[in-house]
Amino acid sequence: MPFNRQEVGEAKRIAIIRAAGAAFKVKGFHNTSLNDVAEALGVTKPTIYYYAENKQDLLFQCHQYALDMGEESLDYAKTGATGLERIQRALFKYIELITHDFYAYSLLSDLKDLNETQRTTLRERRRYFDTAYRQMILDGVRDGSIRECDPKLVTFWFMGATNAIPHWFNNAGELSGTEIAEVYVSLLTEAIKARD
Repeated sequence: MPFNRQEVGEAKRIAIIRAAGAAFKVKGFHNTSLNDVAEALGVTKPTIYYYAENKQDLLFQCHQYALDMGEESLDYAKTGATGLERIQRALFKYIELITHDFYAYSLLSDLKDLNETQRTTLRERRRYFDTAYRQMILDGVRDGSIRECDPKLVTFWFMGATNAIPHWFNNAGELSGTEIAEVYVSLLTEAIKARD
């Protein structure tokens, strides 16, 4: 297989983002230095600077990476036949992704440590997901798979619960990410599915 410099560079960037996310979660953003991230990866600090302008930029990239997982889950949901199936698939995939191997620090933090341009970018992306989830619920109400409900409140409820997972999830814990995804999807389904 031929060497692909771009793929290697992207793999290094993702590794740095994952290491930063892990460090930010354990030590907090303000208590983590770029040296901490470099040491965790066994690279030099200049290597980190090649992929991020500064620590704030690294935090922004952590947020973006988490939102990329959200986009992947929405793509996965598209094959669902009903609104309920699409939201089940989206939630399942999202939980699998955030519990796989990324500490998802950006899901736990607010945006105050970012500059206004970065905050605006992330708010716009978050709105996109909020709108997509609400639309799946509305589609389900229309196709009869989801009972009458307030899409805004339902989305706030299940995404609030989902984004709390990185607070307590442990890869070495009792349940795997896939098992947690199954439980969450089951709870969501029982709460919103249309009644016979």
